[in-house]
Amino acid sequence: MPLWRAAWLLLLVPLTVGCGLFKQLEVDSPGHWAQKPSNVAVHLSVSEGDAPITDLTDQSFAIYENDQLVSADDSKQLLLDRELMAHFRTLLLVDMSSAQDEATRAKVARGVAGFVAALRKTQAVTVYAFDGSADLTSIGDFAKGEAGPDDLPTLAAHAPKDTSRNLHGAVQNGLKELGARLMTQQKSVRVGTLVVMTAGPDKAGRQTAEQVQQAVDASPHQFIVVAVGQEGTFDVSAIAKHGTLWAPNLVGVGPTLADAASKVEDLMERHYLLSYCSPARAGVRRVRIEVTRIGTEGDERKGSVEFEIDTTGFGPGCDPSTPPKGGAASAKPDAPEGDGKKPDDKKGDGKKPDDKKGDGKKPDDKKGDGKKPGDDIVPPPNKPGYAPTPTK
Repeated sequence: MPLWRAAWLLLLVPLTVGCGLFKQLEVDSPGHWAQKPSNVAVHLSVSEGDAPITDLTDQSFAIYENDQLVSADDSKQLLLDRELMAHFRTLLLVDMSSAQDEATRAKVARGVAGFVAALRKTQAVTVYAFDGSADLTSIGDFAKGEAGPDDLPTLAAHAPKDTSRNLHGAVQNGLKELGARLMTQQKSVRVGTLVVMTAGPDKAGRQTAEQVQQAVDASPHQFIVVAVGQEGTFDVSAIAKHGTLWAPNLVGVGPTLADAASKVEDLMERHYLLSYCSPARAGVRRVRIEVTRIGTEGDERKGSVEFEIDTTGFGPGCDPSTPPKGGAASAKPDAPEGDGKKPDDKKGDGKKPDDKKGDGKKPDDKKGDGKKPGDDIVPPPNKPGYAPTPTK
């Protein structure tokens, strides 16, 4: 080998090793809040490729204002319970087009019941069935925190009316149903997950693949597919933004649905609510949150997100364990998509919206909702780095 080529190889080795040691985290921020005396909170989601990052602590985050590091002593940074400002909900679409005998439907129903029972411990779950028909069939809405169900007799009795498969139409209708339910929640951040269990590709052709692809790409929701059949026999990548799980057949779909429930929980765990005290006392600040994670082999992975805050009137007395205001109690839900109704502030009665009555107060200042301060606070997870729930 020529000497010059050997020298080039020696130079490339450390570069290759360095690239292997440093990987990029994907950090997104669907919402942030700044309020007096000098509290700042930011909702973050962190992933690496398709893998949600669920093991971060408050010390995994470095905070910069106008490119200057805010020390942990000054920031007093803490992780608060993500559900203070965010609502999570999952909608499951179940393909029943191939479940033509009672025994198969009973197996599918038990598998779906297990999925619901596992997930409703952390979030609300909605279940719809579909086949070749144009419309979805409602199986049930299951509130967060309740036990069970052990079985779903409504789904077990649901024989297909049309043995075609309207997969594309089901996804479109499922997105509308999920969006409508999310918008009833008065939280600043709403995180929806659409889980699609399908035994094959679309057959009905009521919607094109391009239409579904556009709808999924434009949606802020998370998407998981449980594909039934031999792995790779049909393509579901267009509706599987956050992963595909394969089940061998409908009778054995239960364990795969259990894995899908775990995947949804991991997607929820990748969300963090970081709270800190800003040292700024005036002006607009550019904030950068840098996330660092050390892998199992000691490799460092980083990512960041930026946003701006107005610190006018900021001063001392900040307590980072105080949850941000204005997101949970005062936000008004938008009208669900496609309901044909106008917003409540356009009823033709000549009155202005409730939050503009000329009292000189901002919407956050109003307390006419009958709630006491702290009513929306939920207990934080029992994990290192999380702040205790503030007393009322």
